Amino acid sequence: MEKVFGKIALSDALKGVYFMILVDKDIKSYIQEGQLIQAGYQEENLNGISYDLTIGVICGIDEKENIHYDLRPGETVFVKTKEKLAIPLNILGRIAEKNSRMRQGLKVDGPHYQPGHVTFAFLRIQNISNNTIELSAGMRIAQIIFEELTNKPDVPYSEQTDAAFKDEENYRGLGSYKEEYDKQTKMEIEKA
Repeated sequence: MEKVFGKIALSDALKGVYFMILVDKDIKSYIQEGQLIQAGYQEENLNGISYDLTIGVICGIDEKENIHYDLRPGETVFVKTKEKLAIPLNILGRIAEKNSRMRQGLKVDGPHYQPGHVTFAFLRIQNISNNTIELSAGMRIAQIIFEELTNKPDVPYSEQTDAAFKDEENYRGLGSYKEEYDKQTKMEIEKA
């Protein structure tokens, strides 16, 4: 017999597997224990099933940190959030766009923050509109959704020896991948 969740029937292979998105009261509880958001938390950024991340600094093309930046059409920058994440071993943090920023013409991307990852969030922001958009510190730019996992991983991010972005306090660009990716980028440029 299949288990039915809403209108979705799960196959036998998925029975007993669940993914739970934390709601506001669960997020608050973790935060009170010093987890999920270790620094920079603001109660007004908490939503029903997510938390709004705010810009701490903008890392421009020159990789200097700015608190204001005029993002031209087609331009891309990285931002470091004001919030420092501390992802517990049974949680995954997923970055999601905010509807209001999408409608403004901003495309915001970020990685999944794995169990055991302690870092500020670093997000890529691209202006896909025809207008210059001012970015500034304190601006709500994206949201993070926390999902409870079915189990703790054997090797969380904090214990991975090749984890390039552990404890990232300042923007590292490509981190330890720079040399490898520079070679790949040059090859693509030569092909073009």
